[in-house]
Amino acid sequence: MKTAAAGFSFAATTACGPPGTSTPCEPCSGGQGLPGGDYFAQLRDALNASGFGTPQIVIDLDRLDANADAIVKGAGADRYRIVEKSLPSLDLLEYLVARTGSSRFLVLHLPFVPMLLQRFAAAHVLVGKAQPTAAVKQVLASIAPADVSRVTFLADSAVRLGELKDLGAPLRVAVEIDVGLHRGGVRRPEVLPEVLGGFAGSQLTFAGFVGYDGHVTAAPGAPGVEAAAARKAFGVSQQTYAQFVEVLNDGFPELVRDDLVFHSGGTTTFPLYEPGGLINDVAAGGGMLRPAGYGGPFIGALSPALFLAAPVLTPTGKLEIPYATSLAEGLSDAKQGFTLYGGGWAANVVWPQGIAPAPFTGDGENVNLIPNASWMTAPEGLTLGPGDWVFHQPKQGDALFQFEDILLVRDGRLVDRRWQSFPRRY
Repeated sequence: MKTAAAGFSFAATTACGPPGTSTPCEPCSGGQGLPGGDYFAQLRDALNASGFGTPQIVIDLDRLDANADAIVKGAGADRYRIVEKSLPSLDLLEYLVARTGSSRFLVLHLPFVPMLLQRFAAAHVLVGKAQPTAAVKQVLASIAPADVSRVTFLADSAVRLGELKDLGAPLRVAVEIDVGLHRGGVRRPEVLPEVLGGFAGSQLTFAGFVGYDGHVTAAPGAPGVEAAAARKAFGVSQQTYAQFVEVLNDGFPELVRDDLVFHSGGTTTFPLYEPGGLINDVAAGGGMLRPAGYGGPFIGALSPALFLAAPVLTPTGKLEIPYATSLAEGLSDAKQGFTLYGGGWAANVVWPQGIAPAPFTGDGENVNLIPNASWMTAPEGLTLGPGDWVFHQPKQGDALFQFEDILLVRDGRLVDRRWQSFPRRY
């Protein structure tokens, strides 16, 4: 009886001072491994030379390559699965398929499944969350019958599995298990038989388990021992995962096959999955671009590769906010203001140093998804005007969604071709 499976030279620079300088400035770093001020000054000049006058999103291909290589090395080439949600561009995904050798995708939003299946003939899609039955019916109606077997859907309960059975289609279905995050899935191993028993006599094929470990690096730990706390939480999650697999092996041997998927992982934990372990399918997506929202003790090999550039509109001189000038000056050490072609990006300013929103005037992140005019402050001695740009590190790769064209950098210079982001589909 079978048993389930037990380059770029600026990259190391930390400076990010005013245009044309290399003044060290840790407060504006926004994330580990950011390029220095010379890098952004060169990009500013390239944007101006190319005639750009509106906000742009930029991917550094050298940094992307290094991140992809580090993720494949850490996750294992035979286990790595690309998380599509954090990389919303077919061109970007095609590049990563070639770089990583993986055509396995984790997808969280079903309307993107048909595009992936059409673009990648060898793609296999694992749906990363339990979906409303209506959404499953919609995606089944939008893909060719021959492609249905390339998609694995997710059931998080006996009720959800029953709903998938009622569709009357021969679907591959993995079961979501809770290994400590408590956000969804079968909560306890002793409940698992209620779900696995539902596969008997149906058109559904049991495909494995999905147990997301997103809680691991949030484990509380005193300063200096965060990594140890996370490793302990990871160990507990793996023990829990093994308990679910034991229920499968002992109680449902007829469901056990060599091709079952035991999926987990993410950008913050992929290096923890050592070869030969229980998990044979490891996900990571956002780490390819290392946005500012990604941190933790285990991803020091990854560097930011995604930047948002917004042009300066107008210098306003001394910061004078209507009805609150004196109070604003007291709250800010900035001596002047300027308007920026932007509108509440979900991003950290990384260059020039010391840029901040003007007090009392700014909208919150993602309030203005269509760029507006943001009132910003600059420190004394830094004068910004037309021709200058402010560079941000987005907090998530989702920032690509706000742009049709994605600019590309190789060897610190803009290249001729561009990528396109996903069309907005909700």
